[in-house]
Amino acid sequence: MANIPHFDRFWMVCRKPTGPLSETKPRTRYSSFEDALNAARKLATENEGQFYILETVATARPGEARQETLF
Repeated sequence: MANIPHFDRFWMVCRKPTGPLSETKPRTRYSSFEDALNAARKLATENEGQFYILETVATARPGEARQETLF
């Protein structure tokens, strides 16, 4: 995995998808994993369902032609 600069990293929380047409629609960005985990736990308790934490894994920049620059 590429080494992403700290200022480019963020986490988001979404509901567990229930099928191939499910929409996750995360809306809030968290600046730390701990903040995202706390939010996911709270949502899971309030909604009695599983929530996932999404993390940035790559940065795509305009003009990058080679796919391997994304990994």
